[in-house]
Amino acid sequence: MLLTAVVATVALAACGSPSGGEAEQSSGGQADGAFPVTVEHAYGSTEVAAAPKRVITLGYTDPDPLLAVGIAPIGIVNWFVTPPPNNKWPWQEAAYGATVPEEVGKRDEYNLEKIAALQPDLIIAAYSGMTQAQYDQVSKIAPTVAQPKDYPQFTAPWQVFTRHITKAVGQEQRGNELVTQTEAKIDEVRTAHPEWAQQTAAVMQYQAPDYRVFSKGDLKADLMSALGFQAPPEIAQLAAGKSDASVSPERADLLNVDKLLVFARSPQVQAEISARPEFAAQPVVAQKRVRFLSTTEPTSAAISYGSPISFPYALDKLVPLLEGIPAPTQ
Repeated sequence: MLLTAVVATVALAACGSPSGGEAEQSSGGQADGAFPVTVEHAYGSTEVAAAPKRVITLGYTDPDPLLAVGIAPIGIVNWFVTPPPNNKWPWQEAAYGATVPEEVGKRDEYNLEKIAALQPDLIIAAYSGMTQAQYDQVSKIAPTVAQPKDYPQFTAPWQVFTRHITKAVGQEQRGNELVTQTEAKIDEVRTAHPEWAQQTAAVMQYQAPDYRVFSKGDLKADLMSALGFQAPPEIAQLAAGKSDASVSPERADLLNVDKLLVFARSPQVQAEISARPEFAAQPVVAQKRVRFLSTTEPTSAAISYGSPISFPYALDKLVPLLEGIPAPTQ
């Protein structure tokens, strides 16, 4: 795929009327700050000259902070084996309105022609694995804001990328308010459950033959810590600074926490995990302190998104689930 061809596509598209006129109208938000805005990121800094009206996001959770400030992305990447209808999760539907975001890539593989054809005036790849080479390509299409600097890929706290994204669209003050409001919701839950501070919890997936347990820097693990649960120190040591740890079947004892959430993409995978002898032998399983969450359902996606609009949805589902897990017995 030649970049020169993509740039030519942009030039040709600029000569005609914008594609998806309805999306352009519904995607613009009213900026609360003055422009231009300069945002520093992993690959330098980007100036946004005016309030953007046609925004494409290339990161996993990037649409949500935009939706929270009234900007509906016209293009997004697909991160799911089974994407939601119209690429909209339930907590996003009202904010998207009539806009149906077009898929412009899968995970960290971008379709440059599709991106160019949508004629974006801003591209955001905050919670992404965008490389320097990809940034160099995409930024030739439109001003591009890459990942926050000073954080390894996919480890920036949700507060950081929320502020990062909202600043890029001139809504820095509103971004700060969203962070404060969302933190207050999480604090309310933690205050209502002081007993959780005395319990350990973990979130994991199965990647045969090992178990992938999430650690500090992962949005799911960070949410559990914010709710008051203790993170297993052995998992943090095994992760060695990364946001997850690979636990071998021989060390399945590390899964024996007070509350264990298991993300599984299908009933077949859930059955496969449950049938593993080293898994079934753990007290956390025998005492029914494990809860499975389907990765194709909204609840697990909302937990994983870790955004000002997904967290309230996630907490409504997650808190009753956690409350229903019995305390460990000796």
